[in-house]
Amino acid sequence: MKFSKYFTNGKQHLLLILIFIGLFSCKNKNQDESNEGIYALPAEPNRVEVVVLEQGDFYREIVSNGKLAAIEKAGLYFQNSGTIDAVNVRNGQTVQTGAELARLQNDEFLFNMKKAEVALEKATIDRFDALLSMGYKSLEAEIPPEHLNIANIRSGYNQAKIQHEEAVYQLENAILKAPFAGKVEGATQKAWEKADLSKPFCTLINDRRFTISFPLLETEVHEVTAGQKITVTPIAGLSPATGVVTEMNPRIDENGLAWVKAEVANPGGYMEGMNVKVSIKKAVPKQLVVPKQAVVLRQNREVLFRYTHGTAYWTYVEVLDENESQYAVVASEGATLEQGDTVIISNNLNLAHESEVEIE
Repeated sequence: MKFSKYFTNGKQHLLLILIFIGLFSCKNKNQDESNEGIYALPAEPNRVEVVVLEQGDFYREIVSNGKLAAIEKAGLYFQNSGTIDAVNVRNGQTVQTGAELARLQNDEFLFNMKKAEVALEKATIDRFDALLSMGYKSLEAEIPPEHLNIANIRSGYNQAKIQHEEAVYQLENAILKAPFAGKVEGATQKAWEKADLSKPFCTLINDRRFTISFPLLETEVHEVTAGQKITVTPIAGLSPATGVVTEMNPRIDENGLAWVKAEVANPGGYMEGMNVKVSIKKAVPKQLVVPKQAVVLRQNREVLFRYTHGTAYWTYVEVLDENESQYAVVASEGATLEQGDTVIISNNLNLAHESEVEIE
């Protein structure tokens, strides 16, 4: 009985040992397979873009802000009082020189014109009668200026002629015409309303060219001259355009600013009063120029990475000048940077000295 009991217990112990060994071997096998999968993954290389460093012109940039103002702009008023008969334009409409913008009711002006014509005809006859009394047989005769002047005064011819000219002027000004080609802005008066002579019927804007008035700091004035090219970029996101400096006010104001004027052609979409950024560039020769993304900070110093045979070399530099997209640089003391070096310009934020890299 005891032997049977021990034999049974021994079989149970053996079974437990075999199960434990099986579990342990499976665990090691799974762990080995897992480790095998991890070690099989290749290391991701540092892929970078590069440029070859060249010595050339660096464009120093001065940036300011201004507003566009049409080179031709005029508020157009009715010269005569009266009721508006017709409005022929709308705001934003482009009109040509001499186009009829609006018209007043002209019955009164026509009536005055007819009266003036009759008065002038009568004065002409009276002048001829006065000359006949002086012994002249026709107006084609050679009449001394003093005799002709006496006849004009006695007949009332001079006054009748002035009144006729005034009637013609009033009749012509019953029609408001465009003095130049442009766009209509600010038209608010309507037909059958009394013409408001205290304000313009509309403003006409020639938006083919604009002037820009913008300030420069006192330290920047010597960098800019009349005739220098500028780049104008609307903050509304429209395409940039090239203009030219036309005027420089020879005075620094109380805020330490000098005011400059420039002109720019409208490439399309530019509008009166639009806010723009003005960029003025001046070439500085014989500079090592790199894109801004090539330079990063390490230990609060500017660094770029030179590429040589698959390795990135940490190089301290000093930034001499900058514009919107580039730096002019030189190597710091103890570092080397020369024309013809290959410089990394992307994925350089986490690079270390002598990192292995691949060119994209």
